[in-house]
Amino acid sequence: MFYINDQFYTAEDVERQYEVYESLPHLKECHNRRLAICTDDTFQYLTLCLYIHEKGGSLVPIHVATPKEGAIRLASTAGSHLLLFRSIHSVIELSNHVNNQEGVLVQMSSGTTGAPKCIERTWGSVVEEVESYVEMLPVDAMTNSIVACPITHSYGFICGVLACIRRGAIPVIITNSNPKYMLKKLKEHPKHMLYAAPALLYTLSRLLPVNQQFDYVMTSGAVMPQSWLTSLREKSHQVLQQYGCSEAGCVAIHPNVEDSKEMGYPLPHLKVTAGSKQSPSEIIIESPTQIIYTKDLGYIENNVLSFLARMDDTINVAGLNVYPQEVENVLMDYPKIIEAVVYKKQNNLSGERVCVQYVAIEPIEEMELREWCQKFLAPHQIPMEFVFVNEIEKLPNGKVSRKKLGGILV
Repeated sequence: MFYINDQFYTAEDVERQYEVYESLPHLKECHNRRLAICTDDTFQYLTLCLYIHEKGGSLVPIHVATPKEGAIRLASTAGSHLLLFRSIHSVIELSNHVNNQEGVLVQMSSGTTGAPKCIERTWGSVVEEVESYVEMLPVDAMTNSIVACPITHSYGFICGVLACIRRGAIPVIITNSNPKYMLKKLKEHPKHMLYAAPALLYTLSRLLPVNQQFDYVMTSGAVMPQSWLTSLREKSHQVLQQYGCSEAGCVAIHPNVEDSKEMGYPLPHLKVTAGSKQSPSEIIIESPTQIIYTKDLGYIENNVLSFLARMDDTINVAGLNVYPQEVENVLMDYPKIIEAVVYKKQNNLSGERVCVQYVAIEPIEEMELREWCQKFLAPHQIPMEFVFVNEIEKLPNGKVSRKKLGGILV
C-alpha cells in the first residue's frame, strides 16, 4: 500500500492498525471530535489520518518537530478536543465542546504575510480535489509518488499520498533528510514523481550522478528561480509545477513547465480568474462553496495561470511595479550568487525601494552587482541596497517572509 523509507506496509498492516484504534475509545468515537496529532511515528500518523478520514472525524496535523507546549497551543487554537502527542496513548484533553460539524481537515496557513490562520476543509472537498488533481496528472498507476516533503502539509498528504493511492500507485514517503539516501530511493523507483520543495529539488539535481535522471518532478510552495528550473529540466524527463492555497488546496498544474512563473492549467472543479499579461490583477478562485481572494498577483494567457508576486510583496517604485521574482532571476544568473531574495523597504522621502539579501561564495562589490543588473533590468528594478548574508532567514515552513526582511531604508 505504501513505503515509509525502506519499510513497505500492506493493506493488511493498515487493517491491523485500525483494529488497535478501534480498541481505544478516544479514537473509535472520533466522529464528532477534532483530533490534533503530533508524532514522529510516520506509520502511526498516516494510518491515523486515513482512519479519522474514514470515521468522519476532524484532523489537525502538527509538524513532528513542534515541542509539547507549542503543539498544545496550536491544537487549542484549532479548536481541538484532544491532542495525541508522540503516541496514541498519550492523550491531552483540551475541550469537551460538543461538535456536530462535518469532519474537516485543518491546515494552518503559511503565515508569510502575518500570523498563521486556521483553515478548515471538509473531507468532501479534499476528495473532490484529489479526483480533479489525478485527472490532470500526465502519469499512470506505474509511476510511484516519492514524497520528500512533510505529510503534515496538504502538498505532501493530499497531492503526494492521497492522489497517489487514488491513481493505484504506491506512495514512497521519505523522512530521512539525507540527500544521498533520497537519490538511492529514486534509483530504486525509476518510474517516479518526486514531490519536494524547490531548494531540495535543486540540491538533489546538483548531486545527481551523471548516469542517473529524474523521471517526473513536481515543485510547489515557492517560485523556483529560473536558473534552478533550467538545471532541473536538464536532468529530468519532465518537470511539473503546481499552485495552490490553504483554503482550496491545489488550484493549477503545469504538466511541463519551462517558465517558472507559469503555474499551469486550473483544475476542472475550480474557476480561476486573474488579469491579463498587460494588466495583472488578483488571482481569485471560485469553488462550489466559496470565493477565495488569494492576494496573489497574476494573469491568465492561453488558459495558463501565471503568478507574479504576492500583492503585498509587489514593490511600487514611483508608480512602476517591480516583481521580486524578475529581479531574483537576474541575480541568480550571476555566477557567484547561490541564493537571492528581493524585498521592499520604505524610504521616508521617496517611497518604496528595491532591496536584496544574497548568499554567495564570497562578498561581491556593490558596483559589480549594479553593473550586472544594468544589463538586464530597467533602472527602477535595480536594488538600492545589496546585503551579503551567510544565510537568508526563513520561516519554520521553509518559506521567506519578504515583509519580515523589509523595514525603513535610510
